[in-house]
Amino acid sequence: MWFASKEVRLMVETGYLIATIYILYFGLLGMTIIALISIVLIVVLLVKSDNQ
Repeated sequence: MWFASKEVRLMVETGYLIATIYILYFGLLGMTIIALISIVLIVVLLVKSDNQ
């Protein structure tokens, strides 16, 4: 953005940085939740198959 001042470019880059951090954080949070649910499901299925 050759037409924007340095402050505007800095604000835009900061906005992109914050958005990227949010996306990475919530992606990591989602993947952790999915992994924990998968582990619990596998344990429950193994316990049920062991009892029969």
